[in-house]
Amino acid sequence: MVFLRTHRKFLMLPVLTLLLLGCSSGSEGTIMSDVLTSDPSNIPIDTPTFTPTVIPSPTSTPTISATPTPDVFAAEFPLGDVAYVLPLTIRHITPTRAVLFFELDQAVEGMLFYQVEGAAAGGELPFRADAVRHQLTLDTLVPGTTYKIRVGIPGADGGFSEPHFLGGKWGPLTVHTPSEMNPLRFGVIGDASFGDSVTATLVEQMAAADLEFVLHTGDVVDETEFNADPFESYAHKYYMTFAPLLQQIPIYTVPGNHDYDPDIRWQGEPFYFNAFPPFEDPRIPASGTNQYYAFVMGKMQFIMLDSQVFFGIAGRDDERVWLEERLADDRFQASIPVFHVSPFSSSSVHRSEGLPVRESWSPLFQEANIPLVFSGHTHQYERLQVNDVTYIVSGGGSSITYAGGELLPQSEVFARKSHFVLVVVYPDRLELTSFSVLGEIIDQVDIPLP
Repeated sequence: MVFLRTHRKFLMLPVLTLLLLGCSSGSEGTIMSDVLTSDPSNIPIDTPTFTPTVIPSPTSTPTISATPTPDVFAAEFPLGDVAYVLPLTIRHITPTRAVLFFELDQAVEGMLFYQVEGAAAGGELPFRADAVRHQLTLDTLVPGTTYKIRVGIPGADGGFSEPHFLGGKWGPLTVHTPSEMNPLRFGVIGDASFGDSVTATLVEQMAAADLEFVLHTGDVVDETEFNADPFESYAHKYYMTFAPLLQQIPIYTVPGNHDYDPDIRWQGEPFYFNAFPPFEDPRIPASGTNQYYAFVMGKMQFIMLDSQVFFGIAGRDDERVWLEERLADDRFQASIPVFHVSPFSSSSVHRSEGLPVRESWSPLFQEANIPLVFSGHTHQYERLQVNDVTYIVSGGGSSITYAGGELLPQSEVFARKSHFVLVVVYPDRLELTSFSVLGEIIDQVDIPLP
Protein backbone atom coordinates (compact mmCIF):
# COMPACT_ATOMS: atom_id res chain seq x y z
CA MET A 1 0.00 0.00 0.00
CA VAL A 2 1.22 3.53 -0.74
CA PHE A 3 0.03 6.86 0.60
CA LEU A 4 -0.22 10.02 -1.49
CA ARG A 5 1.25 13.09 0.15
CA THR A 6 -0.60 16.36 0.21
CA HIS A 7 1.67 18.47 2.43
CA ARG A 8 5.45 18.77 2.46
CA LYS A 9 8.19 21.16 1.40
CA PHE A 10 9.44 20.46 -2.09
CA LEU A 11 12.75 21.19 -3.70
CA MET A 12 12.80 24.55 -5.48
CA LEU A 13 14.02 23.90 -9.00
CA PRO A 14 15.43 26.48 -11.40
CA VAL A 15 12.95 28.24 -13.66
CA LEU A 16 13.66 27.28 -17.24
CA THR A 17 13.23 29.33 -20.34
CA LEU A 18 10.66 28.51 -22.96
CA LEU A 19 13.51 27.58 -25.26
CA LEU A 20 13.47 24.14 -23.63
CA LEU A 21 10.02 23.56 -25.00
CA GLY A 22 11.45 23.23 -28.44
CA CYS A 23 13.69 20.44 -27.15
CA SER A 24 11.24 18.43 -25.14
CA SER A 25 7.62 19.36 -25.58
CA GLY A 26 6.90 18.41 -29.15
CA SER A 27 5.45 15.10 -28.02
CA GLU A 28 4.81 15.74 -24.33
CA GLY A 29 1.54 14.56 -22.85
CA THR A 30 -0.24 14.91 -19.54
CA ILE A 31 -0.92 12.67 -16.60
CA MET A 32 -3.38 9.80 -16.86
CA SER A 33 -6.42 11.58 -18.28
CA ASP A 34 -4.70 12.39 -21.55
CA VAL A 35 -3.06 9.01 -22.07
CA LEU A 36 -3.40 7.86 -25.65
CA THR A 37 -5.46 4.72 -26.12
CA SER A 38 -4.20 2.74 -29.05
CA ASP A 39 -2.91 -0.73 -29.82
CA PRO A 40 0.65 -0.84 -28.53
CA SER A 41 3.38 -1.41 -31.06
CA ASN A 42 5.53 -4.44 -30.47
CA ILE A 43 9.01 -3.28 -31.37
CA PRO A 44 11.72 -5.87 -30.63
CA ILE A 45 14.82 -4.97 -28.65
CA ASP A 46 17.69 -4.58 -31.10
CA THR A 47 20.20 -6.48 -28.96
CA PRO A 48 22.51 -8.99 -30.65
CA THR A 49 23.29 -12.29 -29.02
CA PHE A 50 26.39 -11.64 -26.97
CA THR A 51 28.23 -13.31 -24.12
CA PRO A 52 29.86 -10.73 -21.82
CA THR A 53 33.26 -11.53 -20.40
CA VAL A 54 34.75 -10.03 -17.32
CA ILE A 55 37.14 -7.18 -18.14
CA PRO A 56 40.06 -7.14 -15.67
CA SER A 57 39.75 -4.55 -12.94
CA PRO A 58 41.89 -1.46 -13.33
CA THR A 59 45.15 -1.15 -11.48
CA SER A 60 44.30 -0.94 -7.78
CA THR A 61 46.67 0.85 -5.45
CA PRO A 62 46.56 -0.31 -1.81
CA THR A 63 44.54 1.97 0.41
CA ILE A 64 46.41 4.28 2.78
CA SER A 65 45.48 6.73 5.47
CA ALA A 66 45.99 10.46 5.07
CA THR A 67 49.58 11.69 5.24
CA PRO A 68 50.27 15.39 5.81
CA THR A 69 50.58 17.13 2.45
CA PRO A 70 50.77 20.89 1.87
CA ASP A 71 47.63 22.54 0.58
CA VAL A 72 47.60 21.61 -3.12
CA PHE A 73 44.14 23.13 -3.60
CA ALA A 74 45.20 26.69 -2.82
CA ALA A 75 46.14 27.30 -6.48
CA GLU A 76 45.27 25.85 -9.86
CA PHE A 77 47.45 23.16 -11.42
CA PRO A 78 48.32 24.02 -15.02
CA LEU A 79 46.97 21.67 -17.66
CA GLY A 80 49.68 19.28 -18.84
CA ASP A 81 50.27 17.07 -21.86
CA VAL A 82 48.59 14.06 -20.26
CA ALA A 83 44.88 13.70 -21.02
CA TYR A 84 41.99 11.87 -19.41
CA VAL A 85 40.29 9.46 -21.78
CA LEU A 86 37.92 8.60 -18.92
CA PRO A 87 37.95 11.41 -16.34
CA LEU A 88 38.22 11.11 -12.58
CA THR A 89 34.89 9.99 -11.11
CA ILE A 90 33.53 8.43 -7.91
CA ARG A 91 32.69 4.76 -8.35
CA HIS A 92 31.42 4.23 -4.80
CA ILE A 93 31.05 6.21 -1.59
CA THR A 94 30.45 5.24 2.04
CA PRO A 95 30.68 7.33 5.22
CA THR A 96 34.38 6.43 5.56
CA ARG A 97 35.48 5.27 2.11
CA ALA A 98 35.60 6.49 -1.48
CA VAL A 99 36.50 4.50 -4.60
CA LEU A 100 37.83 6.69 -7.45
CA PHE A 101 38.46 5.73 -11.09
CA PHE A 102 40.09 7.34 -14.12
CA GLU A 103 41.95 6.39 -17.30
CA LEU A 104 44.79 8.39 -18.88
CA ASP A 105 46.02 8.47 -22.47
CA GLN A 106 49.51 7.38 -21.38
CA ALA A 107 51.14 5.51 -18.54
CA VAL A 108 52.67 7.98 -16.08
CA GLU A 109 53.17 8.11 -12.35
CA GLY A 110 51.21 10.60 -10.34
CA MET A 111 49.34 11.47 -7.18
CA LEU A 112 45.73 11.53 -6.07
CA PHE A 113 45.47 14.46 -3.64
CA TYR A 114 42.61 14.83 -1.16
CA GLN A 115 41.87 17.04 1.83
CA VAL A 116 38.98 18.31 3.86
CA GLU A 117 37.50 21.39 2.23
CA GLY A 118 38.98 24.49 3.83
CA ALA A 119 41.83 22.63 5.56
CA ALA A 120 45.48 23.69 5.21
CA ALA A 121 46.77 20.19 4.45
CA GLY A 122 45.56 16.82 3.30
CA GLY A 123 46.69 13.44 2.06
CA GLU A 124 48.08 11.89 -1.07
CA LEU A 125 47.85 8.49 -2.74
CA PRO A 126 50.39 7.60 -5.45
CA PHE A 127 49.49 5.66 -8.58
CA ARG A 128 51.75 3.52 -10.71
CA ALA A 129 53.59 4.50 -13.87
CA ASP A 130 53.02 1.15 -15.65
CA ALA A 131 49.26 1.45 -16.21
CA VAL A 132 46.75 3.88 -17.71
CA ARG A 133 43.66 2.71 -15.77
CA HIS A 134 43.57 3.45 -12.06
CA GLN A 135 40.99 2.56 -9.44
CA LEU A 136 42.07 4.01 -6.09
CA THR A 137 40.45 3.70 -2.67
CA LEU A 138 40.58 6.34 0.04
CA ASP A 139 40.00 4.93 3.50
CA THR A 140 39.56 6.42 6.98
CA LEU A 141 37.46 9.32 5.71
CA VAL A 142 35.23 11.20 8.14
CA PRO A 143 31.43 10.79 7.80
CA GLY A 144 29.48 13.90 6.86
CA THR A 145 32.60 15.71 5.63
CA THR A 146 33.36 17.47 2.34
CA TYR A 147 36.62 16.60 0.58
CA LYS A 148 38.40 18.07 -2.42
CA ILE A 149 40.05 15.48 -4.69
CA ARG A 150 42.33 16.00 -7.70
CA VAL A 151 44.97 14.22 -9.79
CA GLY A 152 48.47 15.63 -10.14
CA ILE A 153 51.19 14.65 -12.60
CA PRO A 154 54.70 15.57 -11.34
CA GLY A 155 56.89 17.77 -13.54
CA ALA A 156 60.64 18.23 -13.86
CA ASP A 157 60.49 21.42 -11.80
CA GLY A 158 59.02 19.67 -8.78
CA GLY A 159 55.52 21.04 -9.40
CA PHE A 160 52.39 19.31 -10.64
CA SER A 161 50.17 19.57 -13.69
CA GLU A 162 46.76 17.99 -14.08
CA PRO A 163 45.34 15.93 -16.92
CA HIS A 164 43.05 17.74 -19.32
CA PHE A 165 39.76 16.40 -20.64
CA LEU A 166 38.73 17.41 -24.14
CA GLY A 167 41.33 20.18 -23.89
CA GLY A 168 39.87 21.71 -20.71
CA LYS A 169 39.77 21.27 -16.94
CA TRP A 170 38.00 18.46 -15.16
CA GLY A 171 37.38 18.96 -11.47
CA PRO A 172 38.60 18.99 -8.82
CA LEU A 173 35.96 16.73 -7.32
CA THR A 174 34.00 18.01 -4.33
CA VAL A 175 32.88 14.89 -2.47
CA HIS A 176 30.68 14.80 0.64
CA THR A 177 30.76 11.56 2.60
CA PRO A 178 27.32 10.35 3.75
CA SER A 179 26.21 10.75 7.33
CA GLU A 180 23.62 8.52 8.94
CA MET A 181 22.45 11.55 10.92
CA ASN A 182 20.57 12.86 7.86
CA PRO A 183 17.89 11.24 5.68
CA LEU A 184 19.33 9.52 2.62
CA ARG A 185 18.55 11.41 -0.62
CA PHE A 186 19.09 9.97 -4.09
CA GLY A 187 17.99 10.66 -7.64
CA VAL A 188 16.90 8.39 -10.49
CA ILE A 189 17.17 8.98 -14.23
CA GLY A 190 17.06 6.65 -17.22
CA ASP A 191 17.53 6.47 -21.00
CA ALA A 192 19.54 9.71 -20.86
CA SER A 193 21.67 8.50 -23.73
CA PHE A 194 21.92 11.30 -26.30
CA GLY A 195 23.60 14.09 -24.35
CA ASP A 196 20.88 16.57 -25.34
CA SER A 197 19.96 19.84 -23.64
CA VAL A 198 17.01 18.30 -21.79
CA THR A 199 19.31 15.76 -20.14
CA ALA A 200 21.74 18.56 -19.27
CA THR A 201 18.93 20.51 -17.58
CA LEU A 202 17.79 17.48 -15.58
CA VAL A 203 21.39 16.92 -14.49
CA GLU A 204 21.64 20.53 -13.30
CA GLN A 205 18.43 20.10 -11.32
CA MET A 206 19.71 16.93 -9.66
CA ALA A 207 23.07 18.56 -8.92
CA ALA A 208 21.22 21.25 -6.97
CA ALA A 209 19.08 18.74 -5.03
CA ASP A 210 21.60 17.80 -2.32
CA LEU A 211 21.77 14.16 -3.41
CA GLU A 212 24.17 11.52 -2.14
CA PHE A 213 24.07 9.42 -5.33
CA VAL A 214 22.10 8.81 -8.53
CA LEU A 215 20.69 5.59 -10.02
CA HIS A 216 20.73 5.31 -13.82
CA THR A 217 18.19 2.80 -15.22
CA GLY A 218 20.21 2.02 -18.36
CA ASP A 219 20.90 3.03 -21.96
CA VAL A 220 23.77 5.25 -20.85
CA VAL A 221 24.97 6.21 -24.35
CA ASP A 222 23.25 5.65 -27.70
CA GLU A 223 23.67 6.54 -31.40
CA THR A 224 27.44 6.24 -31.21
CA GLU A 225 27.87 5.41 -34.88
CA PHE A 226 28.26 9.14 -35.56
CA ASN A 227 31.36 9.46 -33.35
CA ALA A 228 34.98 8.54 -33.99
CA ASP A 229 35.04 5.87 -31.25
CA PRO A 230 33.26 4.99 -27.99
CA PHE A 231 35.61 7.24 -25.98
CA GLU A 232 34.38 10.24 -27.95
CA SER A 233 30.75 9.18 -27.57
CA TYR A 234 31.03 8.79 -23.82
CA ALA A 235 33.03 12.01 -23.47
CA HIS A 236 30.30 14.16 -25.00
CA LYS A 237 27.10 12.25 -24.26
CA TYR A 238 27.85 11.05 -20.74
CA TYR A 239 30.83 12.67 -19.01
CA MET A 240 30.35 16.26 -20.18
CA THR A 241 26.56 16.09 -19.90
CA PHE A 242 26.66 14.57 -16.40
CA ALA A 243 29.71 16.53 -15.20
CA PRO A 244 27.79 18.57 -12.56
CA LEU A 245 26.88 15.26 -10.87
CA LEU A 246 29.99 13.21 -11.66
CA GLN A 247 32.22 15.78 -9.99
CA GLN A 248 30.21 15.48 -6.75
CA ILE A 249 28.61 12.06 -6.30
CA PRO A 250 28.63 8.52 -7.71
CA ILE A 251 26.22 7.48 -10.46
CA TYR A 252 25.35 3.79 -10.24
CA THR A 253 24.39 2.37 -13.65
CA VAL A 254 22.85 -0.76 -15.12
CA PRO A 255 23.28 -1.88 -18.74
CA GLY A 256 20.41 -1.28 -21.15
CA ASN A 257 19.76 -2.78 -24.56
CA HIS A 258 21.58 0.03 -26.37
CA ASP A 259 24.62 -0.41 -24.13
CA TYR A 260 25.10 -3.72 -25.97
CA ASP A 261 24.77 -2.23 -29.49
CA PRO A 262 27.50 -3.22 -32.00
CA ASP A 263 28.55 0.41 -32.55
CA ILE A 264 29.41 0.92 -28.86
CA ARG A 265 31.92 -1.92 -28.52
CA TRP A 266 35.60 -1.56 -27.68
CA GLN A 267 38.11 -4.39 -28.12
CA GLY A 268 35.26 -6.83 -28.63
CA GLU A 269 33.30 -5.83 -25.52
CA PRO A 270 30.51 -3.32 -24.92
CA PHE A 271 32.22 -0.08 -23.93
CA TYR A 272 29.89 0.09 -20.92
CA PHE A 273 32.06 -2.48 -19.13
CA ASN A 274 35.20 -0.46 -19.89
CA ALA A 275 33.69 2.77 -18.54
CA PHE A 276 32.26 1.23 -15.36
CA PRO A 277 34.77 -1.24 -13.85
CA PRO A 278 33.75 -3.39 -10.89
CA PHE A 279 34.18 -2.00 -7.40
CA GLU A 280 34.02 -3.70 -4.03
CA ASP A 281 31.53 -2.92 -1.31
CA PRO A 282 32.94 -4.92 1.62
CA ARG A 283 29.44 -5.35 3.05
CA ILE A 284 28.18 -7.21 -0.05
CA PRO A 285 29.48 -10.50 -1.52
CA ALA A 286 30.86 -9.58 -4.94
CA SER A 287 29.15 -10.91 -8.06
CA GLY A 288 32.52 -11.23 -9.80
CA THR A 289 31.46 -8.94 -12.65
CA ASN A 290 30.11 -5.48 -13.33
CA GLN A 291 27.22 -6.94 -15.30
CA TYR A 292 25.22 -6.99 -12.05
CA TYR A 293 26.21 -5.93 -8.55
CA ALA A 294 24.87 -4.51 -5.28
CA PHE A 295 25.85 -1.82 -2.82
CA VAL A 296 24.70 -0.51 0.54
CA MET A 297 23.61 2.99 1.52
CA GLY A 298 22.45 3.47 5.09
CA LYS A 299 20.11 0.57 5.89
CA MET A 300 19.18 0.02 2.24
CA GLN A 301 20.57 -2.51 -0.25
CA PHE A 302 20.48 -1.49 -3.93
CA ILE A 303 20.49 -4.44 -6.34
CA MET A 304 21.69 -3.44 -9.82
CA LEU A 305 20.65 -6.01 -12.43
CA ASP A 306 21.16 -6.76 -16.13
CA SER A 307 17.74 -7.41 -17.69
CA GLN A 308 19.33 -8.09 -21.10
CA VAL A 309 19.90 -11.68 -19.97
CA PHE A 310 16.29 -12.21 -21.09
CA PHE A 311 17.14 -11.00 -24.61
CA GLY A 312 20.19 -12.92 -25.80
CA ILE A 313 22.86 -11.96 -23.26
CA ALA A 314 24.43 -14.87 -21.37
CA GLY A 315 24.28 -15.30 -17.62
CA ARG A 316 20.56 -15.51 -16.89
CA ASP A 317 20.73 -18.52 -14.54
CA ASP A 318 23.79 -17.26 -12.68
CA GLU A 319 22.22 -13.84 -12.21
CA ARG A 320 19.02 -15.34 -10.83
CA VAL A 321 20.94 -17.40 -8.28
CA TRP A 322 22.86 -14.29 -7.23
CA LEU A 323 19.63 -12.22 -7.10
CA GLU A 324 17.97 -14.80 -4.85
CA GLU A 325 20.98 -14.64 -2.52
CA ARG A 326 20.78 -10.84 -2.38
CA LEU A 327 17.04 -10.88 -1.69
CA ALA A 328 17.53 -13.43 1.09
CA ASP A 329 20.09 -11.24 2.90
CA ASP A 330 18.16 -10.01 5.94
CA ARG A 331 20.78 -7.54 7.22
CA PHE A 332 19.01 -4.62 5.55
CA GLN A 333 15.76 -2.84 6.27
CA ALA A 334 14.82 -3.10 2.58
CA SER A 335 16.25 -3.76 -0.87
CA ILE A 336 15.58 -1.79 -4.06
CA PRO A 337 16.18 -3.56 -7.40
CA VAL A 338 17.18 -1.46 -10.43
CA PHE A 339 17.31 -2.66 -14.05
CA HIS A 340 16.48 -1.53 -17.56
CA VAL A 341 13.52 -3.33 -19.16
CA SER A 342 10.29 -2.55 -17.33
CA PRO A 343 8.26 -5.61 -16.29
CA PHE A 344 5.11 -3.45 -16.41
CA SER A 345 4.53 -0.51 -18.76
CA SER A 346 1.60 1.27 -20.40
CA SER A 347 3.81 2.66 -23.15
CA SER A 348 2.90 2.18 -26.80
CA VAL A 349 6.56 1.21 -27.46
CA HIS A 350 8.36 -1.89 -26.09
CA ARG A 351 5.15 -2.68 -24.22
CA SER A 352 5.24 -6.48 -24.28
CA GLU A 353 8.98 -6.87 -23.89
CA GLY A 354 8.79 -6.86 -20.11
CA LEU A 355 6.89 -10.16 -19.97
CA PRO A 356 9.92 -12.44 -19.36
CA VAL A 357 11.23 -10.03 -16.72
CA ARG A 358 7.81 -9.98 -15.08
CA GLU A 359 7.46 -13.76 -15.06
CA SER A 360 10.95 -14.43 -13.69
CA TRP A 361 11.73 -11.61 -11.25
CA SER A 362 8.43 -10.12 -10.07
CA PRO A 363 7.44 -13.17 -7.97
CA LEU A 364 10.83 -12.94 -6.26
CA PHE A 365 10.26 -9.27 -5.45
CA GLN A 366 6.84 -9.96 -3.99
CA GLU A 367 8.08 -12.88 -1.90
CA ALA A 368 10.99 -10.79 -0.54
CA ASN A 369 8.68 -7.92 0.47
CA ILE A 370 10.44 -5.47 -1.85
CA PRO A 371 8.86 -2.00 -1.46
CA LEU A 372 10.11 -0.33 -4.65
CA VAL A 373 11.53 -1.30 -8.07
CA PHE A 374 13.06 1.04 -10.67
CA SER A 375 13.35 0.40 -14.39
CA GLY A 376 13.52 2.35 -17.65
CA HIS A 377 13.47 1.41 -21.37
CA THR A 378 10.12 3.02 -22.14
CA HIS A 379 10.62 6.75 -22.39
CA GLN A 380 8.17 8.21 -19.91
CA TYR A 381 7.29 8.24 -16.22
CA GLU A 382 4.90 5.69 -14.77
CA ARG A 383 4.02 4.43 -11.31
CA LEU A 384 2.31 1.08 -11.00
CA GLN A 385 1.16 -0.84 -7.95
CA VAL A 386 1.41 -4.61 -8.34
CA ASN A 387 0.26 -6.35 -5.18
CA ASP A 388 2.40 -4.71 -2.47
CA VAL A 389 5.28 -3.68 -4.76
CA THR A 390 5.57 -0.17 -6.28
CA TYR A 391 7.10 -0.19 -9.77
CA ILE A 392 8.53 3.07 -11.14
CA VAL A 393 9.33 3.40 -14.83
CA SER A 394 11.86 6.21 -15.20
CA GLY A 395 12.94 6.31 -18.84
CA GLY A 396 12.34 10.00 -19.53
CA GLY A 397 15.90 11.24 -19.18
CA SER A 398 16.09 12.90 -22.60
CA SER A 399 13.93 14.92 -25.00
CA ILE A 400 12.68 11.72 -26.71
CA THR A 401 9.51 10.44 -25.02
CA TYR A 402 6.99 7.75 -26.00
CA ALA A 403 3.24 7.95 -26.37
CA GLY A 404 1.06 5.90 -24.07
CA GLY A 405 -0.90 2.86 -25.10
CA GLU A 406 -3.82 1.28 -23.29
CA LEU A 407 -3.41 1.99 -19.58
CA LEU A 408 -2.59 -1.12 -17.55
CA PRO A 409 -5.00 -1.74 -14.64
CA GLN A 410 -2.04 -1.56 -12.22
CA SER A 411 -1.04 1.91 -13.45
CA GLU A 412 -1.65 4.81 -11.06
CA VAL A 413 0.24 7.63 -12.80
CA PHE A 414 1.46 7.90 -16.40
CA ALA A 415 3.17 10.96 -17.85
CA ARG A 416 4.84 11.41 -21.20
CA LYS A 417 7.40 13.85 -19.80
CA SER A 418 11.14 14.22 -19.53
CA HIS A 419 11.89 13.91 -15.83
CA PHE A 420 13.98 12.72 -12.91
CA VAL A 421 12.90 11.14 -9.64
CA LEU A 422 13.90 12.26 -6.13
CA VAL A 423 13.71 9.76 -3.26
CA VAL A 424 14.21 10.61 0.42
CA VAL A 425 14.64 7.69 2.82
CA TYR A 426 13.13 8.02 6.31
CA PRO A 427 13.07 5.31 9.00
CA ASP A 428 9.47 4.34 8.19
CA ARG A 429 8.98 5.34 4.56
CA LEU A 430 10.35 6.39 1.19
CA GLU A 431 9.19 9.81 -0.02
CA LEU A 432 9.18 9.82 -3.82
CA THR A 433 8.69 12.88 -6.04
CA SER A 434 8.98 12.99 -9.81
CA PHE A 435 9.91 16.34 -11.39
CA SER A 436 9.52 17.25 -15.06
CA VAL A 437 12.25 19.11 -16.94
CA LEU A 438 10.21 22.30 -16.43
CA GLY A 439 10.32 21.86 -12.65
CA GLU A 440 6.70 20.80 -12.19
CA ILE A 441 5.73 17.93 -9.89
CA ILE A 442 4.50 14.97 -11.91
CA ASP A 443 3.92 12.59 -9.02
CA GLN A 444 4.44 12.37 -5.27
CA VAL A 445 3.89 9.38 -3.04
CA ASP A 446 4.93 7.85 0.29
CA ILE A 447 5.97 4.19 0.20
CA PRO A 448 6.02 2.43 3.61
CA LEU A 449 9.16 0.58 4.64
CA PRO A 450 9.12 -2.75 6.47
